[in-house]
Amino acid sequence: MLGGNVSKSFFQTDLSEIEKIKQEFEAALKGIKEEFDEHRESINDNTNETQANYEYLSKIDEKLNKLTERLDQVESWVSRLTGVSIKEEEEEIKITLSDKEKRVFLILYTSSQPVTYEQIGRSINENDFLVRGYLTNMLEKGIPIHKRYIDRQVYLSLDKGFKEKQAKQNILGINQTTVKEFLS
Repeated sequence: MLGGNVSKSFFQTDLSEIEKIKQEFEAALKGIKEEFDEHRESINDNTNETQANYEYLSKIDEKLNKLTERLDQVESWVSRLTGVSIKEEEEEIKITLSDKEKRVFLILYTSSQPVTYEQIGRSINENDFLVRGYLTNMLEKGIPIHKRYIDRQVYLSLDKGFKEKQAKQNILGINQTTVKEFLS
């Protein structure tokens, strides 16, 4: 009988230690999960704050553009009233784009609504990675492209003022052959 009690107490000791280790392990996992949840919440807060700041800056940019348009109208009105011409300090700008960049530009130029990387990629039969590269090159060359994030999706559009300059001055030197190739 004595041997039975020894083995019983031996197994009870092992089970209680295993139970303690299991509880410690579960407590450690719970602590790790709580830390991850805190980090995730912090990242989400930062993402929301960044998006709110971007949208706020976009609204400010829109208001500045409207203010610039109004100032141009006032200058024109004053010029007509006084008979003194206000000299434009417009310098002639010429930007050179590759054929693919021109195609991407024409998509942005002709779109009435903002477009995604995927939509541009489908239109020119390229993957999103290459489209991003073309857009980066265009930004570096001075083409003002607006990015807007909606539900974690990037929407791209061309600056309205630049669209007007392109229409009036053909800054990019896009000829009818390029347009015809784009439309076909």
